[in-house]
Amino acid sequence: MSPARSQTTDPGLQLAPFAAPITPPSQTWSKGLSTSLHLDAETLGVVGGSGARQAVSIAAFQAAATLDTAQAGWWNGGQFDIMLMGLRSNGNLQTLTNTVQLPSNLWAPNFLRLYQLSYRQQLGPGFVQGGIMDMNNTFDTAGVAGHLHNASFGIAPTLTSNANIATFPNPGLGLMGGLNLGADWSAQAGVWQGDPPGMTGALRRGMLWVAEADHTWSGAEDPAGTLKLGAWHLRQSNPAYGADSGGLYVVNEWRWKDPARRNWAAFLQGGWSPAASNPVQAYVGAGVRVVGIYSARPADVLTLGIAQARLRALPSETVAEAVYSLQLASHIYLQPDIQHIQHPGGGTGQQWVAGLRVHIEQ
Repeated sequence: MSPARSQTTDPGLQLAPFAAPITPPSQTWSKGLSTSLHLDAETLGVVGGSGARQAVSIAAFQAAATLDTAQAGWWNGGQFDIMLMGLRSNGNLQTLTNTVQLPSNLWAPNFLRLYQLSYRQQLGPGFVQGGIMDMNNTFDTAGVAGHLHNASFGIAPTLTSNANIATFPNPGLGLMGGLNLGADWSAQAGVWQGDPPGMTGALRRGMLWVAEADHTWSGAEDPAGTLKLGAWHLRQSNPAYGADSGGLYVVNEWRWKDPARRNWAAFLQGGWSPAASNPVQAYVGAGVRVVGIYSARPADVLTLGIAQARLRALPSETVAEAVYSLQLASHIYLQPDIQHIQHPGGGTGQQWVAGLRVHIEQ
């Protein structure tokens, strides 16, 4: 793992689509240029309990390029990243399910935009990076949870429901840096514009500060775990945009092999944002993942997760999810998914949501 930047991916495992910039590019060209293309198509809907029996379809693509300045023969430690993302959805998943923890981390209103345009410079034991970026590429990430479709496993709803932050589907202008502290500890901090959909006025629309300390420990063969402790504060420049907010988060991940040499991993994550104006006061999520559960299919992945969002003055919303990722061919994956949601949106009753996602990467 790079000591100055948290590793949020496992080799060969695809994270949620909006985290594609932090997955290793799959095509390497000459003179330091690498490219990647990710295509996703998904259909899901409520199949039981409360909610209309209506399917929602989503199609998204990401086309990205990375340029390593040292390999290009320019200067050491530099990296340029650019990414274009487009999405088209049929139906409003938020209205259909009325959930705080959205059943798909891929759904958003239709858009086509420059999703990332950034430069990163390594400076000895540290780095600085700036540009248009998704803060969840680096902060509050749980790589073990990457296959789960529910959005709350990607970034805590204590952040996404309480603050307008620079993450999917709206990245923002930001500046961040990190430093290796030694003894398997590192730290990183950054500031982003507080109203990313505006993309004008930058920090005059408020700003989001975030800081995180990371600790890793090793097992017999590979890094066995990661602990991430973070804090954030959103300062609004105008009360019309909402109240100031802040909170804490934690992510803990473990990895091990069983006697059959299968790769297992587990995660525990949580968030706390107690301001009286916040609709989501606290969050906790946990899960387990196994790679190659069948010896004949070593690339398949089974992930189970459970999460609860504690809502202000309403019953807590609880999600249980199971997703299986099948590798149909090289670079082609099929992911059936089932979720049970108790008290959707803090209301009464329950929902069953089923979905099927196809992922293609090149």
